[in-house]
Amino acid sequence: MRAGAPVVVGADGSDESARGMMFAADLAVTLGVELVVVHALGMFNHLAGWETPIDEQAEQADRLLRTEWCAPLAEIDRLRWNAQVAQGSATDAILRVADDVDAGFVVLGSHGAGGSDQPLLGSTSHWVVRNSHRPVIIVPPGDNHPHRRPGVGTSENGAS
Repeated sequence: MRAGAPVVVGADGSDESARGMMFAADLAVTLGVELVVVHALGMFNHLAGWETPIDEQAEQADRLLRTEWCAPLAEIDRLRWNAQVAQGSATDAILRVADDVDAGFVVLGSHGAGGSDQPLLGSTSHWVVRNSHRPVIIVPPGDNHPHRRPGVGTSENGAS
C-alpha cells in the first residue's frame, strides 16, 4: 500500500452502508487521505423504472449520493472526499474504482443478508473480500440488526 492512498467505500443508502461510510471517513481522517464514496447503479434498483434512460438514472443516483447519503461527511473536520456513481454491479464497480484510484483500503458496511455462508458477511462483501487485491474492512451491522445472531459479539455472552 502506498502512502497517501485513498480509502474507497461502497454506498447504497442503507443504514449498514452509512455505518461503513462513517467508519471509512474516520479512517481517512486518521490516515490523512481522501475518501472516495462509490455507488453502483445496479445497487439500488428502485431508483428508476424500466423506462428511465440510463443517463437519467445516473443523474438521480448522483444527486441522491451527494445530497443525502454523503451529507454527514460535510460535517467532519479535515475530511477530503468525493463521490462517484459507477456503472455495473456493486462488486465490479467498487473493485474497479479501488483500482482506478489505487486505494489503500476498501470499506464496506455489511448487511449480512447475502448468499454467503459467513455470519454477517453478505454476498457483496464476500465477493469483494475474495477478489480484491487490496485490504478490505467489513463493518458489521449494528447490534439490533435483524440478521445478527442474538448474543454474538455483544456483552450478552461475555464478548466485547
